[in-house]
Amino acid sequence: MANLKLGLIGIVHEEAKQDFWGTMHKVAHIGYQGIEGGEHLLEGDVSANLKRFHQLGLQVLTVSASREQLQNDLDRLIKNAVALKTSRVTVWWGPCESKEQLLRDAELYNVAGARLAAEGLKLCYHNHDHEFNSSFNGVCALDILAEYTNPDHVYFEVDIAWVTFGGGDPIHVLKKMAGRVPAIHVKDLRSLHAPAQFTAVGTGIVNIQDAIRTAMETGVEWMVVEQDRLRNLTAFETIQVSYLNLKEAGLL
Repeated sequence: MANLKLGLIGIVHEEAKQDFWGTMHKVAHIGYQGIEGGEHLLEGDVSANLKRFHQLGLQVLTVSASREQLQNDLDRLIKNAVALKTSRVTVWWGPCESKEQLLRDAELYNVAGARLAAEGLKLCYHNHDHEFNSSFNGVCALDILAEYTNPDHVYFEVDIAWVTFGGGDPIHVLKKMAGRVPAIHVKDLRSLHAPAQFTAVGTGIVNIQDAIRTAMETGVEWMVVEQDRLRNLTAFETIQVSYLNLKEAGLL
């Protein structure tokens, strides 16, 4: 049972806008091995950018997509993923208005996922809390999406904090979806009784250690640190503390 690789999304995005390469150097120096969201590398000489990025010890973990892009711009998503040498395309949000709407989206994901699979890519769906607190005939929205999508073509990036905030158990979800989760989002919450209040990994109430150990047992490859809003620390302090807390817990 190998440790998961460590990635990062967001948190330092404003710093990266000001100084992309300086920010990426700091991210790699702390110990992160990849980032989700490498579209900046598509500007200019992509090959040279990617070579420099890889020399830092970093990988591009996914290309971002919306449902509309899957319908109307799939060729460009494939082109970008191939150019960035990533293996995943991720949809970050989808509605949960009705079972009928979920079934329509599931069919979209099946069609796009099959096309991506033919190119050696995985389509992932990233959850928030509403996939767990929205249910239809007693079945939560994420379970509906999982049931009606092809496990060979559609995968899930489980966000353990949003699962928790939505009333679910990330350990149960990871076990149930074993084999369909290439990556998890690792973030923490201060409370379950107020609008989502985020805090550095290891300083809140999410059962991070057991979730990560379950991810190791079920074949997950990457854990990706995220914090939707900063609390008391700066962005760089946040990613440093999150890394150190994971390391102190023996999870790195």
